[in-house]
Amino acid sequence: MAQPPFPCFAWRSGDPVDAKSLLGTFLELRPNSQWVMVGDGCIQSDLQLWTAWMCASRRWIRKSSLARSLDAEFLRYLSGTHHVSEAFKRAGVRNADLAGFVLFLPEATATDDTQTDCQAVKYDFEEVQSQATSMFSQLELEADDKGYVLSKTGAIRLGMKFEFEHEVLTESALLGHILSSEFTS
Repeated sequence: MAQPPFPCFAWRSGDPVDAKSLLGTFLELRPNSQWVMVGDGCIQSDLQLWTAWMCASRRWIRKSSLARSLDAEFLRYLSGTHHVSEAFKRAGVRNADLAGFVLFLPEATATDDTQTDCQAVKYDFEEVQSQATSMFSQLELEADDKGYVLSKTGAIRLGMKFEFEHEVLTESALLGHILSSEFTS
């Protein structure tokens, strides 16, 4: 089943950010742990986001997540790692970033008794977008309408490895990276 666009909102800053200060303020402002701030280049497609969300949400529903919060479990999958601390290093905002994303992680509900699949609980996209815009204002960030771009630099930031200089990044490779978090340490 095709998913709607993921509730992901790009931001930019006129000056390089101080990651610790920005994240501290973001954590105080966000309504709950369904909100995540991600560093520049880490978000590259809707399918990447929905795949990481699906993997994290299934584990969360089953109560088998490795992280103590859904946002951390999501970042773990996005970063293709078994280690939560490594996920924050890879996908988190870094000092001197000039851009990034704020994401809303929809609540999930199991679609079957075995909890092998889940779906997003309906949410009001316009309300979520309004909340993101409000946080940007309070964080002194500007909303950015840039689209997703496949980027080897961003993929490397997420921990992907390329064997050859001219190797092409594909969306399928990004999805494989997410799924590899089950097997890599």
